[in-house]
Amino acid sequence: MPGKLPLASRHFYRFLGLHSFLIGLFPFFIPVFLWRNGYGLSEISMFIAITGIGFVLTLWLWDRVHKTLPLNFIIAASFLIEITLLAIVFLDQQPGFLTLFALINGAYNCFFWITQRALFFETLDDTNTGRKFGNFQVVVVIIIKMGVLIGGVLLDKAGYLSVFLLSTLIALLGMLSFFLLSGSMQLPATLREDPPIDLGGILHFKDSYGSRPVFFLDGPFLFLESYFWMISLFLLAHESFWKLGALVILLGLTFSALFYLIKNRIDHIPTQRIYTIAVTGYAISWLLRASVDDRFSLVWLFTTLVLITFCTSFFRLAFNKRFFDLAKHTSAHRYLFLKSYYSQAAIALGFGLAAFWLHSSANSSDSSLQISYITAAIITPLYFLYRQPGK
Repeated sequence: MPGKLPLASRHFYRFLGLHSFLIGLFPFFIPVFLWRNGYGLSEISMFIAITGIGFVLTLWLWDRVHKTLPLNFIIAASFLIEITLLAIVFLDQQPGFLTLFALINGAYNCFFWITQRALFFETLDDTNTGRKFGNFQVVVVIIIKMGVLIGGVLLDKAGYLSVFLLSTLIALLGMLSFFLLSGSMQLPATLREDPPIDLGGILHFKDSYGSRPVFFLDGPFLFLESYFWMISLFLLAHESFWKLGALVILLGLTFSALFYLIKNRIDHIPTQRIYTIAVTGYAISWLLRASVDDRFSLVWLFTTLVLITFCTSFFRLAFNKRFFDLAKHTSAHRYLFLKSYYSQAAIALGFGLAAFWLHSSANSSDSSLQISYITAAIITPLYFLYRQPGK
C-alpha cells in the first residue's frame, strides 16, 4: 500500500488541478455572468436554491453508483457534466434556462466536491489535518486564480464562445487522460463498503458535537461568500470580468503569503483557541463587507479587502480542520455525505426564502447585499456550537 500512495496522490492532484483550472475559467464567474446578463439578486438567489436541490439529487445518485463504477468513470462523468454546464449557457434567455442551468450546476458541484473530499480524506492522519488542508488550499487557490485570469480576459475580450471552446478542450483531454490509465482506479474501500445513506439516516443524524445545526448554517454562508460577495467585488471592479479576475488574483497572492506562514503551525496551536479566533475574525469579515464602499481610498479599500480575504480563508482552514478531525473521529465518509446533505438542503431552503424576500423588497441591490452581510455577521457566532472531538 505505501508504494501505491504516490501514484494515488498524483491522480488526486491531476483531478484537482484540471477541475480547479476549469472552475476558474467559467464556473467562478457564474454569479457575475448572470448579473451582467440582467438577472437580479432575487433570480440569482433562486438559481442558488435550485443548485442546492441539484446537488442533493445528484448526491443521492452518486452515493449509489460509486459502489459499482470504477473511479475513472466517475471522474469522466465529472468532466462530461462540466461540458454540459458550459453548453447550457447558450440557452440563456430561453424558457427554463435558469432552472436547468442551476440543476446541472448542482450536479457538477456534487461530482467535483464529493469525489475530491473522499480522495482528500484518505490522505489524512490524526495530526496533520491543518497542514494537509493548508497545502490543498494553496494548490487550489493558485490553479483557480490562473484560470480566473485567463477566463476573465477571454470573457471581456473574446466572448463566451472562446471560454467554452478552451474549457471543452481541457475537459475532453482530462477525460481521455483518466480513461487511458493502466488499470481501473477505485475509491477507498471504506467508502465503497459503507451502505448508502437512506432518508432515515439523514433525518435522524445527531451527535454531541453540534454538527447538524452547523452543517445547516454553513451551506448558505458558502454561497454568500462565493456568489453575493463576488457580485460586490464585480461592482467594485466596474463590472469588468478581467478587472475582477485581476483583483481576485492580487488578493489571492497577498492572502497566500499570509496563509503560508500559518498553515504549518495550525496543528501545534490549541485547537479551541484557533477556532475561537477564526470565528471571531469571520464575523468581523462580514461587518467589513457591509462597510466596503468604492469611495474608500485605494489603499484603504485594498487593505480592507485583504483583511476580508484573510479572515475568511483562516476561518475556512480552522473550520475544515475541525470538520475533518471529526470525520476521522466519528463515522468517516458518512460524515462527509451528511454534511453535504444538510448544507445543500439549507442552501435550497435559505436562498429560496431569500429569493422571495428580495423579489418583494423595495431595497436596492447594494442595500440588499449590505443587509445580507450584516445578518451574516450576527449569525456567525452560531459556529461556536461546533465542538471539537474529545481526546
